[in-house]
Amino acid sequence: MKRFLSLIIVAVALSSCQEDVKFNNPGFQGLKDDVLWIANDTRAYVSASGQLSIEAYTAFELITLNTSSANEGTYILGTTNVNNSATYSSTFDDVNLEYATIAVPGPVSQIAIANAGTGYSSGTSVATTGGSGSGLTVNVVANPSGVVTGLTLSSRGNAYTAGDLITVTGGNVNCRFRVLNVQNSNGEVKITEFDNVNMTVSGKFKFNAANANNSPFANPILNFQYGEFYKIPIYPSL
Repeated sequence: MKRFLSLIIVAVALSSCQEDVKFNNPGFQGLKDDVLWIANDTRAYVSASGQLSIEAYTAFELITLNTSSANEGTYILGTTNVNNSATYSSTFDDVNLEYATIAVPGPVSQIAIANAGTGYSSGTSVATTGGSGSGLTVNVVANPSGVVTGLTLSSRGNAYTAGDLITVTGGNVNCRFRVLNVQNSNGEVKITEFDNVNMTVSGKFKFNAANANNSPFANPILNFQYGEFYKIPIYPSL
């Protein structure tokens, strides 16, 4: 009998845990600076040109996620494409905080090859030139013909901005890549489902956003991770 009662207690405990972590439908949540943040209300809009905007509210806060399209896929934030962005604002006790994935100087986060170049050999911690910062080095993977097939960050440097065009030294000095974003302004929005029948959108997000209004009451960077939005209703565009 004791064993039977123990099994009942365990089953009730597991059921309670499942209720605690149940995701709202619809719902929008994530970890804001490592603290759970849950929206009270969330709405999405699609513009006439197909751009998606998701607005998530609490009593004093607003998060906005913008993507250049409502199509399923991953949209990188903090780049020169301002149609893909995240913003956060709050107003409490007459203190206004604003954060955004805007172009700001910082250590490099992501890069993309613009020109594969010729005459290169594979190597590590290869120096670079150009751009607005300094100290950036990369690891180079080149094929037997000397064409660069892969670049990874070795040292992120500092004071670079999104869009910087960087040249890799060595070879024929013609391998170039662009800085997509920097560590204090980056992230992604991943749309996993766009339901054009029931008019809802679901997906995931994460971002680092920079202090956009230079508030002395704000930290330099706001971090959101493990973000999810689920079946957010899409309203007629304003």
